[in-house]
Amino acid sequence: MTQTHRDGAFHRLTIIPMMAALDNLGGILDKAEAHATAAKTDPIPLLEARLHPDMFSLIQQLQYALFIPVDFARHFSDAEPPKVGYEEASFADVRAGMKLAMDYLRGVSPERMDAQLSLIVPIFFDASQGLTTEDYASRIIMPDFYFHVTVAYAILRHKGVPLGKRDFLGKLKTTRLT
Repeated sequence: MTQTHRDGAFHRLTIIPMMAALDNLGGILDKAEAHATAAKTDPIPLLEARLHPDMFSLIQQLQYALFIPVDFARHFSDAEPPKVGYEEASFADVRAGMKLAMDYLRGVSPERMDAQLSLIVPIFFDASQGLTTEDYASRIIMPDFYFHVTVAYAILRHKGVPLGKRDFLGKLKTTRLT
């Protein structure tokens, strides 16, 4: 994508897939809670689970999955971003945060995003450096977002929640090729 694209492509390649992934993550959490209920176990140990001792827990992965898209979207909105990704401690908290995040992301204008492709934004881990929003999205935001969503999925799968690739990808709008 170049700066000459002014057709909402930047929005379709960032906000829309993040919203879809959050929606899919909601379905994954439904399965995780159902799994805990069927096993008659407390869901809190799932939220505390991690793939490796030096990695974030499931709840931290979920918090980042909520925070990253909202933090990115705030560069294209005059509305105050919701405070998500900080204090969630339960599946219910994560669901409430997802609703807030999704509502905020729905308000982001594709036209405003296209108009700000060359806006320089500070890098979250080093505010003294910046990238264009287009480079920031492609080099940091999208990979970081999908990293946390993927690790959340992997933790739950590792803990025995019956998940598959379709859970991660969600419902696809396909076209018949034959």
